[in-house]
Amino acid sequence: MLVSAYACEPDKGSEPEVGWQWVQQLARFNQVWVVTRKNNEKLIVNSKIVETHPNLHFEYCDLPKWISWWKKGQRGVHLYYFLWQIYATVKGYRLHKQEKFDFCHHLTFSPFYQPPILSLLPIPFIWGPLGGGEKLPAKFLPLFRKKHAFREFVRVLIRRSALFNPFIWYAMSKAKLLIASTRETYNTIPRIFRSKTVIEMQIGMHPLDICGRAVSDSCQFEIITAGRQTYWKGQVLLVKAFARFLQKGTYDAKLTILGKGEESENIKNEIQKHEIEDNVRLVSFLPEREDVLAAFSKADVFIYASLLECAGYVVLEALSQGTPVICLDLPGPGEIVDDSCGIKVSCEDPTNAVENLSNALQKLYINRPLLNEMSLGAIEKVKREHSWTIKGEKLQRHLSDTFSKKTLSS
Repeated sequence: MLVSAYACEPDKGSEPEVGWQWVQQLARFNQVWVVTRKNNEKLIVNSKIVETHPNLHFEYCDLPKWISWWKKGQRGVHLYYFLWQIYATVKGYRLHKQEKFDFCHHLTFSPFYQPPILSLLPIPFIWGPLGGGEKLPAKFLPLFRKKHAFREFVRVLIRRSALFNPFIWYAMSKAKLLIASTRETYNTIPRIFRSKTVIEMQIGMHPLDICGRAVSDSCQFEIITAGRQTYWKGQVLLVKAFARFLQKGTYDAKLTILGKGEESENIKNEIQKHEIEDNVRLVSFLPEREDVLAAFSKADVFIYASLLECAGYVVLEALSQGTPVICLDLPGPGEIVDDSCGIKVSCEDPTNAVENLSNALQKLYINRPLLNEMSLGAIEKVKREHSWTIKGEKLQRHLSDTFSKKTLSS
């Protein structure tokens, strides 16, 4: 099989980790050629992955400097990605003439509203895990600055107009299998294509990273959150909920906020406004992923108030350390967390969300046996549903159901 994975790097987290883990799982059962970016090569080669996975082969390509001089960081990334897809598809076609692939798979990036150029190859096609169908609840828009509200308006227009894009319809009709990352993305896919669509969240955890919660020597109720501090992540909302929780009793609790971003100053202002500086610890950066997991494992509760997610890697990472999660009942985190491992709360509007988050904190602060029960449930949940090994086996079953031996040999 041929895989297009624009993002595919070890130890980077987020989308690069998604690509990195999925190609390893595909290579457990198939001969896999991965086309990815040239700047991923050094980390991939240093990982020695090819030596341990003989079924896995990497091909690298990037746009020439004379075409891509204008790209700097995230500036121009969408146009660059579109042009890169063309280069990757041309390279994939040349590889297909040599290797005679049975099918191709567009893996990362995969918002449903960006047409995958790989679908033009003359072989069966798979697309996903797809995201992008999720939307930020409209009643929360008044919380944001005008430019952010406008950005969400544009995002909605893009999502809706994509359903009239003939290139997207072609890709969906050509696909033998569509993989939706969330229920909301599944519901966004036109009904005519849903019979060949499965729901499988794009994120997972390596079995070696799944372990029990560490025993803390602190008598305080330790609450932690993490993530890029941008407007849709809801950290300001979370601070309001924590302040409300502290108002309800003489609770000995501390909130650690891990991360940084454009909303960092607003978060600090909200902390000062509620006069809870002594109860909040701000940590902008931890050097290694292992340090982040260790911080999660030492906390009693992980709380997450993100309003727009396709998955929510930090939620899964917290659960993998045996740390129960409190989150909003929205796509992504709300599809991971259940009563066995945490509390997901309704969020009809900002006031309702703040009150429900604070009530959930109070419930777990008072009921330590329930907290410990959820800690064990978190480990079991990740092992049972979100281990990369399990996800790889599920994907292979989907492939086996989709492609009969007759199809693969034709």
